[in-house]
Amino acid sequence: MGYLLAGFRLFIYIWVFIIFFLIGVMVHILFFVSKPKQFKWISFFTRWWAKTTCWVLNFQFKIVGEKNPQSGSLIVSNHIGTPDIFILGACFKGFFVSKAEISDWPFFNLLAWLGMTIFADRKHKRQVRSIIQKIETRLNADCSVILFPEAQATEGTDVVPFKSAVFESVVRAGRPVVPVALQYHDGNQPTIAYYGDSFFKHMITLLKSPRLQATVFVLPEIAAGPNRHQLAEASYESVRSSYLNREEA
Repeated sequence: MGYLLAGFRLFIYIWVFIIFFLIGVMVHILFFVSKPKQFKWISFFTRWWAKTTCWVLNFQFKIVGEKNPQSGSLIVSNHIGTPDIFILGACFKGFFVSKAEISDWPFFNLLAWLGMTIFADRKHKRQVRSIIQKIETRLNADCSVILFPEAQATEGTDVVPFKSAVFESVVRAGRPVVPVALQYHDGNQPTIAYYGDSFFKHMITLLKSPRLQATVFVLPEIAAGPNRHQLAEASYESVRSSYLNREEA
């Protein structure tokens, strides 16, 4: 039964991929000379792609807190697995910062490119400066950016300290940080949302799962300050405190 469900969902998602791929190509062509309009429409359709993906995979979630944070915010969240991208993408209109490895994933790499995802390879210091610049540009264009500052997926037992480098974009742009704590409710340890070691096995598990429920806790925004380390630490403490308190409850 699980593999039958997986096959049906995969068939549906192929059509979803085709539709949003064509939309993405058209937006890039139509607004090639206008970055502000390109940003606006790409972020709009990216959110609808994420909502459609959640519907196909039956990812159910509720938002606790401010549902419409200020545009041009840096939205930071704990990171557990691939569903994080779809759920947060459905909650917030914005652009993602993602690890460079996603550029090698089949299908997702094309949609990520069309969605103007900022790919991050933190091993190269020169590229980190470029990433900061790209985030700052989006924030200054009044577009939000969604980021997983743990820089890795975890099993969800705790939140790893946030990397501070990318918070420099907030310092430069003078925009707020919106911390988000994402929690899954499938009763598994670790949750099936956890990425693990194999992308293929991870995706099959998600395709076979009848339902995945989650709660997105949108925490009070943190005003931009002069120190990226303090912003990273304050965001980390906010997310970790909320996440662990919910886990204990």
